[in-house]
Amino acid sequence: MEIFSFEVSAGRAVDAYGSVGLTAQKLVRGEAVHVTVLHVAAGGRVGRHPAPVDQLFIVTAGRGAVQAGDGDWQPVGAGQAVVWRAGAEHATRADEDITAVVVEMEDMPLARTVA
Repeated sequence: MEIFSFEVSAGRAVDAYGSVGLTAQKLVRGEAVHVTVLHVAAGGRVGRHPAPVDQLFIVTAGRGAVQAGDGDWQPVGAGQAVVWRAGAEHATRADEDITAVVVEMEDMPLARTVA
C-alpha cells in the first residue's frame, strides 16, 4: 500500500495558458491513462487550452464555472464532473477553492452521457 498526499502544498504551480492560482499533483502516469489532482484557488483559473486527449474533470470540493469553446460559462461544483473530448478548447474558473481529479485518456468510455 502507498499513501499519496495531494494537498495544495504537494503540487507544483502551473501558469501555462495564462492559468492563475493553479497547482497540479500527478498521481498516475501510464501509457493509457493519466490522473492528476488540480487545485484552483478562489479567483483563479485554468487558462483556455485544447484537451490533448479526452478529459474527465471530477470536482471533489469547491465551486466555479467551466467553458467549452466560445460557449457560455456553466456552473460546476463538488459532486459534478465535466467531460471535454480531445481537441476541445476549454477553461475553468474558481469562485471558491476547487479541488478536482482529472482523468485523461484517448477515447474515454463513459458509463453514461454526462450532460
